[in-house]
Amino acid sequence: MDADELFDHAIAALPEAVGDLLREERDPFDYVFANFDGSSELGMALIASDLACELGVDPHGARSEVERMIFAAGQRGEELVVSLMVTKEVLGRILLASNVDDSTRLAVRVWLDDPAARGHYRVVAIAGEDVRAASVNGMSELDGAPSSSVPSSSMLN
Repeated sequence: MDADELFDHAIAALPEAVGDLLREERDPFDYVFANFDGSSELGMALIASDLACELGVDPHGARSEVERMIFAAGQRGEELVVSLMVTKEVLGRILLASNVDDSTRLAVRVWLDDPAARGHYRVVAIAGEDVRAASVNGMSELDGAPSSSVPSSSMLN
């Protein structure tokens, strides 16, 4: 899956992710919605880490399970996507572990350090060496509720 496809997936999934944080009484504007190709090394590592923690399995067993999941998804013509609401600091650590080049990492970091416009969510998609990042309008002008249609207001490629 390429970065544009991941970004489109992220935009479609953003309202659900925001809703999850709101149900947990956390402020979604404190997070970045990050999406990764689940079959990439980075995606596999994130899924395996989650499985190891959640299920209490050893890292090697978790990695084997992820490989099985990817194979099964491929057999069905599907792809795995890792979607996470993370802090800017966690995203920075994930970027360091990624294949993204240093200049792109720096550009994303500078973008994250600037304040987002009121009512805008930060969305990032990482596929291999490619990154798509944007601040998207997530507020309805009428009632302040998260919008189901979140047009891009600024894009970092």
